[in-house]
This record gives sequence, C-alpha cells and structure tokens, in this order.
Amino acid sequence: MVEPDDNPRDRAKYLQFDGDGDDGDDGDLATVGVDPTSGPLPRPLAVSISHTEDTELRSLTQRFTAPDGDGSPPRLSLRGPFEGGRRPHPSVSLFRDETAAVVEVHRFGELADETAFLNLAVTEWPESARRLVVDSTVELVETGVFEHAHVLDGELEFEFFAETDTGDGTVETPDSSG
Repeated sequence: MVEPDDNPRDRAKYLQFDGDGDDGDDGDLATVGVDPTSGPLPRPLAVSISHTEDTELRSLTQRFTAPDGDGSPPRLSLRGPFEGGRRPHPSVSLFRDETAAVVEVHRFGELADETAFLNLAVTEWPESARRLVVDSTVELVETGVFEHAHVLDGELEFEFFAETDTGDGTVETPDSSG
C-alpha cells in the first residue's frame, strides 16, 4: 500500500508491506520511504527502510526511472555512508542501465536489524522529465528458530514541475503558488 507523508507540505511517500498475520500481528512488516527532499525537480533523495524487530534486512534493489523523459535514466550518487557508521559497512552498488539508475544493497551488515537510511543525490536529470518512478524490492528474513524470507515489491511515483521565472525575481511552481 502507498501512503503519503502525514505532513501535506512534504513529498515523501511510503510503501507499507503488511505482515501475514500468522502470529496475530496485523501491523506493517516493512516500510520503504522515498523523500525527494527539496526543489521542483528531485535533487536529494532520502530513502528509509524500517521493519519489525523480529526481521533483518538482507537486500534492497531500487530502480529510479524518469519515464516521460528523453529515454536516459537519471544519474545518482551516494551521499556519504549509511547512517550508523558501524562495521561491517553495508555493501552497495550504484549503476545505470538503459532505462534506470539502480541502487543495490547486497548486505546491510550491522544495520540489518535497524531502520536503515540511505541518502542519494540526483546529479543528472533528464531535461524534459517531470515524473520519477521508484521500483523497490526488499528482501528481509524473520529471525528465530526457523528463518522465513520475504521478498517485497512495490512502486512509488512522484510528479515534479519546472521552475518558471515570474519576472519579479521570484520562482513559482504549482506547489508554491498557493
């Protein structure tokens, strides 16, 4: 299920994956959030992955596409290490294929049993694109006597607007014209 942020001025969206309810817990098994933090186009992107206490993160794959752009994928960079900074550090790959910028976390290390935060910067954005689609796949494992793996898939979509000069030195977007 996709949920917007509680703050109407915030553009963050969250993929909420429900537990299977076998143990009587109807709560969220995991939540993946993406927050395009500022500006009319996605510049910094904050990613969060939270999960229940009885699970550990195994992997994350996210594909960032600009489907209405010129066909080229956005270019991303990782902004610093994961929060927490403990060893072993997470193992991360960042690359582009024909249509997407791809972030893969192969191992979460000491952050596997915590909420993980990943900060990305958009260093190149397809000029005509006004939409960002983030396809996320999270693998987590319920710990205990028997490990039970979950592979969770979902998609978030964001719309962005080009800045326009109003002639008086201010910049107006549909989000700010109140």
